[in-house]
Amino acid sequence: MSMNTGVSGLNAASESLNTISNNIANANTTGYKSMDAQFADVYSSTGGGGVYVAAVETNFAQGDLLYTTSATDLAIEGDGFFIMEDANGQQYYTRAGNFSTDKDGYLVNHQGQKLMGFAVDENGNVIEGQLVELAVDTADQGAQATNQVDLTANLDARAEVPGVDFDPENPESYNSTTTTTVYDSLGNEQQLTAYYVKNEADGEWTVHYEMDGEPVGEPQTMQFDENGQLVSEGTITVEGIDINVSSFSQYASDFSVTTNTQDGYGPGSFLGITISDEGAIVATYSNGQSRIQGYVALASFPNNGGLAAAGNTSWTETPESGDAIIGLPGSGSRGTLTGSALENSNVNMSGELVDMIVAQSAYQANTKTISTANENTRYLLNAF
Repeated sequence: MSMNTGVSGLNAASESLNTISNNIANANTTGYKSMDAQFADVYSSTGGGGVYVAAVETNFAQGDLLYTTSATDLAIEGDGFFIMEDANGQQYYTRAGNFSTDKDGYLVNHQGQKLMGFAVDENGNVIEGQLVELAVDTADQGAQATNQVDLTANLDARAEVPGVDFDPENPESYNSTTTTTVYDSLGNEQQLTAYYVKNEADGEWTVHYEMDGEPVGEPQTMQFDENGQLVSEGTITVEGIDINVSSFSQYASDFSVTTNTQDGYGPGSFLGITISDEGAIVATYSNGQSRIQGYVALASFPNNGGLAAAGNTSWTETPESGDAIIGLPGSGSRGTLTGSALENSNVNMSGELVDMIVAQSAYQANTKTISTANENTRYLLNAF
């Protein structure tokens, strides 16, 4: 009996050493979670029956972040797992966020599994509910014609009425001017210029428009009340472009422009991507524009300890883990993302070395019990 008990101790100590060795070997493995052998005694009606490893538990505590220069490297801060899918549709869950793009632009890990997330609509709004394979679109961005111009300015109420007919070549024929760079459907830049001419009638101004030096549209009238507030139409349409002038004022102060923006842009070359804390994959372009191409999804589980190890620093769900709860980073109990960073292994090397000494001592002590039991048996046999 004592020899069998000793052998069980050897087996348990050996499995503990194996677990410790695996932790130490993966001390620098991205996303690795350390494991710990849990022991239980073997019941025997005649006394102690030995020991066995009841379970090898995974420690899902947060690992330190290592910052990198790759925009597609991701680290999770908090709970959650990246969702990966292989060519057969099998899903895996991992904390290792060292991703890259394959030949087709999909975000993949070193095993070729694809990172899953959510698509977006044409306005960049996330479409939750169905997971999709995430890809980076490196195509250049086309131009967008200007549809709206927003102008905010103050027209000086103290200005004198010009004494000559309007002539854009004669600065004496108008009081103020604004110029906005706008774009046509091909992305060509055009200069939309407005000339503001004070009229004899109180609070009344006439606005003349030119596009690249050529008159466009009919002159428009702007009317202000005694408080300097615009009371005429707040939108003026010129050459298909809506000019929002609703915030214009007429106060007894110098002419000033506080807003001069428009919604068009020229074509742009793809520069790269960034990934936000909320999982948005944002492409940037040389024209100063950006576009959300998708969202990284994260999965959480009712019981992380019930996940089954699947190798390659990944896990699969089981009945004990419960079903994956999938959503955006930062929602529910899921953590946030850090771009250009990786989560290092959470192995505590000092603790592992201490555990190794304890396991080695237990192994040596169990060999002593076996050798002692063997020697006692030999003495007993020699006595007969």
